Parts: sequence; structure tokens; C-alpha cells
Amino acid sequence: MEQPSLLERILSWSSYLTAEEKLHYNVINIDFIMMDYYWAPEFRHFVEGLTKNAPSLIFLVGLQGSGKTSALKAIESYMTDKKGAYYWRWDGELPEDWEHVTSHRFLLVDMPDYGAGGGGRMTKDLDGIGKLWYDLRYGKRYDRISLVVAVQRELFRSHYLLGKGEVFELRPLTSEELVLFYRRKFGYSSWPFDGDSLALVGRLSRGIFRRFMRYVRLCVRDMQERGVESVDVSDVRRVISPEVIRRDMDLELSGLLKGSEKGLAVAAISALIAEGEMNQKDLAARLGVTQTMVSRLIAKLDGLGYVKREHGDRKELKVSLKNVS
Repeated sequence: MEQPSLLERILSWSSYLTAEEKLHYNVINIDFIMMDYYWAPEFRHFVEGLTKNAPSLIFLVGLQGSGKTSALKAIESYMTDKKGAYYWRWDGELPEDWEHVTSHRFLLVDMPDYGAGGGGRMTKDLDGIGKLWYDLRYGKRYDRISLVVAVQRELFRSHYLLGKGEVFELRPLTSEELVLFYRRKFGYSSWPFDGDSLALVGRLSRGIFRRFMRYVRLCVRDMQERGVESVDVSDVRRVISPEVIRRDMDLELSGLLKGSEKGLAVAAISALIAEGEMNQKDLAARLGVTQTMVSRLIAKLDGLGYVKREHGDRKELKVSLKNVS
């Protein structure tokens, strides 16, 4: 049987919206790299720590596309032959074979990804999970069961349950980590990208693995349609246009900021992606607003983990993005 070409392998991999379909094998250790997903070392340490004294409620928090489902499946696989874990997608109902489910040490609950305006639905779902957690915690038969709940970071706020559990956040990856994964997966080659163009795809992905996969596919498909044999920096900037970035960032920020402030934040992040680093004064001019408005916005984005601020040689305030180096 003829082996698929490298290009076919890249397209096959990047066509998955998530990698959870491939996580049906046992993982003896949460390795630095698993077959189709990249795991930061701190996630490996988190999973290994669950085998000791895990709390009764744990929130696994991440942006859409950051690998929450795959992380739960990795925990499920890792706990095989250890303490046992059972995974299910939350739909408001308990699994049918509840007696079998509660024989496991860890119950892994995968909440949906909610779109803009999904806060009410998420609150209702968290109410249901809160009732389940209360029953498990105070039911004598279930006192050793821990709930691990995957929650969308964009809407992770304003619910009584969120203050009752331990939180582990799946951090965005750096562009170096994304590039490292790609090169290891495809034989230590960046083809059809060169080093600079692949690094740019990583930066534009803003550390979200699923987005990185989609951007790779967009660029490779464009290369095929044009009948050329490589992807350079200008191709990446054309294919992953400001409009593509704005659409992705608009969804990502929808649960964190509202109205005109969200629109201004999307514009600011798009400008920083294009420029790399800007003086706060120049950023205000680019956006057509006052420095005071930009200062308030940057302070909020800093608190949310999107940007960092530091003083330059002349004491001017420089702004850049986090998790893109």
C-alpha cells in the first residue's frame, strides 16, 4: 500500500477540529509531546499530581481550541490501571450506567463551548454540575470521587461554584512550542513553510492549538490552489488576513469584554500582532482614541493575560502581546 505523501499527512492532521478522535490509546505518562497534541510540562505535572490527594472539585479552564477535551481524554487514559477515570460530555443528564460511573475515582465532565451570549446557558449547566458535586461530596458512598470539569475561559466568571474548586488553566502555547510540535510531527521539517513563515503562523495563532491547525490548513490549501511549492511570510499574511484574526479574536473576547470595549480590544490586539510591539501613544493614535482610553484598555488586557507593558529606554510605555514569543 502506497504511503501518504507529507502534504497529505499535513492536511489530514490539520483537518481535525480537535485531536480528541486520536486519543483512544493508553498513555503511560503524559509525555512532553503526545501524538497529535502538544502538552506543556505543567499539564503533565498536574495530571501526575491527581494520583495523590486530589480535591473533590477541579476546574480545567481554557479558551476555545486550547485542548480541554483532549486534556480530559488524556487524564482518562493516564488513569487507566491507576485510580480510574470516566469521561462524558455534559448535556444536563447523568450517564445511564451511574453505578458503573461512580466506581471510578475521577469523573471528567466536558462542558460545551458556548458562543457569544452563551453565559445564561453556561450558568444553567454549572447549576446542574453544582448539584452533582454536592451529591457526590456529601453522599457517603462517593466521598472519594473527584469531579474534573472542563470550562470555557471566556465565560469563566460570576457563578458561586467557581469559588469552591481548584483551578488549573491550560495556558496558551508559545510560537516556539507550536513550531516545535509541527517539526517533530513531520520529521523535523518546516516544509512547506520556511522557518519564518511557520513561526508567523504560530504567533498569529495566539497560542491556541486548534487555531494553529486551522491556520496551517488554510495556508497549505492556498498553496495547492496557486500551484506553488512553498509558503512564505507574505503568503501567511495574505491568507491569515486581519479579517480572519478579527473574527477569531471577536469570538475569543466575547465573554470577557462587552460592546465598544471589545471592538477596541480586537483592534488593539490585531495592531500588536502586526507590529509586534508599540508605544502606548502610537497605539492610541492607530486606534483613533485617547491615551487614557488605551491605558484603561491595556490595563484590563494585561489583567486578562493578553498583553504586557514595560517602560522603554526613554521611559515610554511599550505594549506587546503575551504568549507569542
